[in-house]
Amino acid sequence: MPDSTEKRGCFTEEHLKHEEFINTLKLSYIQKETAQFLLYHRGYSPQDIEANKEFLVSLDNESFNVSADLIIKVEGKRFIFLKCVANSLDSWERYSIAFCRVVDSHQIPYALITDGKAATLLNTIDGVATEGDVRIMPHKNEAEKIISKTAFTSYPEDRKGREKRIIYAFEAINSTPKTNI
Repeated sequence: MPDSTEKRGCFTEEHLKHEEFINTLKLSYIQKETAQFLLYHRGYSPQDIEANKEFLVSLDNESFNVSADLIIKVEGKRFIFLKCVANSLDSWERYSIAFCRVVDSHQIPYALITDGKAATLLNTIDGVATEGDVRIMPHKNEAEKIISKTAFTSYPEDRKGREKRIIYAFEAINSTPKTNI
């Protein structure tokens, strides 16, 4: 807690803005915890975070919508896609890489898969994965340094179809109605 009255006032105002931002979004428990971590511990602002952002993916003669749990934007560019899951972080790695390669006009360079505690940070350009807890998420200052050295390029057109089919398969499995036998 800040020591001066003036600093406490700013802290309280910022805290209220963050809470208002989080409360206006329809977030799952893990998304909410992750968003709070980004705001309070990693220096991001509500303007840096997109929640439940939908993207239209076109594959052959079909189009479908996919949604990003959270996306961090730095200097106006989508920088990190966050997938918030209840368990089995490993099973979402391939989906996250495919998502980052094709949903935007450029590849989203990083993906973070988290259950709110454990996390895997993927460099979607070179495939390097780092495992740990949510603290492996770069602070906004670090992200600004990284982004200044990052070339935002489109994924090769002749390889996008494969990535879109991976997303489509995950989405089909995820939306399949479950029945009790």
